[in-house]
Amino acid sequence: RDGLIFVISMWFLSRSVIVIGMQVIAPFLGSVPNFPPAVVGFVPKSGWELFSHWDGSFYTQIATLGYSYVNDGQPHSVAFFPLFPLLIRGLMALGMRADAAGVLINSSAFLAALVVVYFWVEERYDAGAAKWTVAVLAWCPFSLFCTVAYTEGSFLFVTTSALRAFERGEYMWAAFWGALTTATRGPGLALIPTFLLVAWSEKRPPLAYVAGVASALGIFSFSLYCAIRFGDALAFVHVQKGWEQASWFEIFKDFLRFRLYTRAKVVMVFGGCYLLWYLRKRLSLTIICFGFCSLALLITSGVLQSVDRCAYAIVSLSIGLGLLLAARPRWGYALMGLFALSLLQFAIKFASWVWVA
Repeated sequence: RDGLIFVISMWFLSRSVIVIGMQVIAPFLGSVPNFPPAVVGFVPKSGWELFSHWDGSFYTQIATLGYSYVNDGQPHSVAFFPLFPLLIRGLMALGMRADAAGVLINSSAFLAALVVVYFWVEERYDAGAAKWTVAVLAWCPFSLFCTVAYTEGSFLFVTTSALRAFERGEYMWAAFWGALTTATRGPGLALIPTFLLVAWSEKRPPLAYVAGVASALGIFSFSLYCAIRFGDALAFVHVQKGWEQASWFEIFKDFLRFRLYTRAKVVMVFGGCYLLWYLRKRLSLTIICFGFCSLALLITSGVLQSVDRCAYAIVSLSIGLGLLLAARPRWGYALMGLFALSLLQFAIKFASWVWVA
């Protein structure tokens, strides 16, 4: 009961900071100084629309009008996986507007993810580690994307549910949640090698391998849809060239020039690799494999514009940081204060159509 109250409190307080930043401060400021909005002349006004900027506009478009794709080197909505817009469409059928439905689904899924993470970490370690893990997930500035019309909250919920079920030997549930994961976002593919490697290393029963293979059903179904609708089974891959992407060489060059926006990318990805290696004797094989497989997928994908945000959605990293902060709570309090200020800043910028991650 105490753990559940803590989780709800962390979720409510952190989401309140986002709402205040987006619906009160951003409209009051009118625009963010020194950060021009992507939409020229845009001035934020309180309302649901502020939650659906950037990728959120694609998700609401898919839920309203369906997918679009032409192999012309331009951005198209087929780049975004189908589970989230399908859920939005379901709430729209009940009379809810698309952007409000996206916020409700993502925020609720994030709360559910925090609950699953808390009890999973508490089972494996203790209540202290579980609380710090939840605090990291709730207050990290990238948790903004667990409330706006994005898929981070949903992705964290389905991946965490799949990993926990697999660790507990509930392979049918692991397959179910795994299939939903690969229907939510491309990085969910990291579950497949994770399940297969852990099954082989720990000599698990054949059902463990079935869970790994069945996890691909989500992306396989989307690929089949693309083949039928657009004549290109990999349309969601080919469309990525429509977005301008930096290379790792450019990111490291800007990092050495002390460009702030590149520091998060380097720290989240390569710092995450070190964190998993440092804690390799404390973390379970499932958590470590998922972390490294996910990071390897991000590093080699070539889609680096939002690599820091994608790294946030790797639950293994938050569990690792939660274990560290449980042993060093003074560092944790200072970090949470910094996170809270950054979260507020992210919310204001996002509402003003300024790129965040």
